[in-house]
Amino acid sequence: MRHMMRAAILAMVCLASSAMPARAALVPADSVSMDWSRVPEYRLVPGDQLTLNFGPQPETGGTVDLQRRQRIRPDGRMSVFPIGDVVAAGRTVRELEGELVNLLGAELKRPRVTIEVTEVAGNQVHVLGRIERPGSYPAGPFMTVSQAVAAAGGFSSDAATNSVIVFHRNGARTVQVSRVRLGDALKRGRLEADLPLGRFDIVYVPRSTIGNLNQFTRQLFTENASALNTVLLGWELFNLDRVFVPVQPVR
Repeated sequence: MRHMMRAAILAMVCLASSAMPARAALVPADSVSMDWSRVPEYRLVPGDQLTLNFGPQPETGGTVDLQRRQRIRPDGRMSVFPIGDVVAAGRTVRELEGELVNLLGAELKRPRVTIEVTEVAGNQVHVLGRIERPGSYPAGPFMTVSQAVAAAGGFSSDAATNSVIVFHRNGARTVQVSRVRLGDALKRGRLEADLPLGRFDIVYVPRSTIGNLNQFTRQLFTENASALNTVLLGWELFNLDRVFVPVQPVR
C-alpha cells in the first residue's frame, strides 16, 4: 500500500511539472435519451466566467437589473462589492448564490442574487499512475477510460490493466470510486465495460491490484490533500468525508 502511495505522489509531481495536453477521439453518444435529472449539479472551477444579477437597483432607476461579470481567479476566488473576496470554486451555482445572499445581508436590506455561468473553463480529466505521460488532458462530454489512457500515452509495462481506478467527485466531500477491468475489456471488445468519464475525473492506474478501495482512497486523499486541491482542476475545496464504492466492480 505504501509503495502504491509513493507512486501516486510521484505521478502528481509529474502532473504539476510536465503535463502534456492531448486530444482523444470521442465516441458519439445519444445525449437525448440520457436522464439529465440524475446528473450532479455543476461545480464551479477557476476560469469559469459568471454573470451576477443583483436585480433592480436605485442607480438603475429601479427598472433595470444590475449585472456584473466576474471570472473566477486561479485561487478559486472572485471579488464582489461590497463584501470583497468570496470563494467560488468547488461550489455549485445554487450554493454560491446562497453564500452571497448571506454575506450581502450584512450590507443590504433584502439582497437578491442570481448567477449564470456564461463561459465554462476547459474540460479536463486527470490520468495518473503507471502510464507513459501522467497529466491532465482535454476531454469532451463522452470521453471514456480507454480514451483517457490513450491520450496519456497508454499503459506502462508494469501497469495493472485490470485494476484501473476512477475517482469521481460527486459532492463537496464525497467521492465515488470504480474499478475497471480495462485490459480484459479491450481484449474481448466489450465496449460496455469502458466506463464513460465525467468532468475532472481522476483515472489512476496502479502497479498491482488494490485490495481495499475504501482504505486506499482515504489514504490517497488525506495524505495528498494539498496537492489535489491546488494541482488538479475541479478538486478545489475537496475534503474527503465519504467514499462510495459500487457493490459490483465495472467489468
